[in-house]
Amino acid sequence: MKNYGETIKAIRKAKGMLLKELVDEQLSISLLSQFENGRLSISCERFHLILSKLEVKFEEFIVLHSESPHSPLHVAISRYMGAANVTSLKELEKLKTNYQELLTYYHHNYSMELDHFLQLIRFNYETKKSFFNGISMLDASSTHSHLLDSAKQYLADITTWGVYELKLFSRIAVSMEPELLWQYVKMANDKSERFEKVPGNKDILYQTFITIFSVFCLFGEADYATKLFDLWKSRVIGEEHIEQAVLLPFYEGCLAQLKHDKEQAIELMDRTLTTLENLGLSKIAHDYAELKKVVLVLGFVTVIIIDPLFEDLMNA
Repeated sequence: MKNYGETIKAIRKAKGMLLKELVDEQLSISLLSQFENGRLSISCERFHLILSKLEVKFEEFIVLHSESPHSPLHVAISRYMGAANVTSLKELEKLKTNYQELLTYYHHNYSMELDHFLQLIRFNYETKKSFFNGISMLDASSTHSHLLDSAKQYLADITTWGVYELKLFSRIAVSMEPELLWQYVKMANDKSERFEKVPGNKDILYQTFITIFSVFCLFGEADYATKLFDLWKSRVIGEEHIEQAVLLPFYEGCLAQLKHDKEQAIELMDRTLTTLENLGLSKIAHDYAELKKVVLVLGFVTVIIIDPLFEDLMNA
């Protein structure tokens, strides 16, 4: 098991914070560095001061300190996710057993992550139940959005977002008002360097853009979708991000479809599909071809989540 300093270091890096951002009269760079590397013990007062700066409660620190990928919590979540891709009301009802397993664990082992996950499970259960009973996904999401109020409040209370908060934002975005979504997108864009410094999350902001763009389309919010697309395109050009440049015409096509210009939508979407095929990326091309069919035939009926843990849970 990691020592306290190593866990603090992991939390700080997950939030994309530099060591110097924790420095004050009581916490020097030298002291913090030695503590994080297990070469120094610090007082309780200083330890709780660090937690305050990281915006992490002690109870949550203990959970993060003691958990591993093979903990009962992660095993239970994985078991739920393995059964979460349901296509009928009958299959949906079978998930109650998996949900009860997680709920039982939660009652004996509090975890903020599990708290948020249970909210999302409940929201998706009620939303899909309504959807399978003939209610549109948009109306179903709106009706049950209050089930995510606690997770939304958590994001509102945290001023220093890390990777976890950005991912949570994408996961619960469908329950938020368009104005709030746009406010959070701008904040994430302004703080993008913080997220990109975390290993394995180089493109997390672009993944967030795709999700929120799809939510705006689901809501029929053409103005917000256009503003987000313009921000997205500007960033792609500035960074000369080739992968995103290939995908942009497809999403511009979605924007055209949202504005009822089907001919332009097809032309733009096909531009991305042709490029993907020419590059030999047949699987990605197939996935986008399927998405094209859904958008052109059924409209915007789902949210795109690029998150390995939550993809099956969020897709209708």
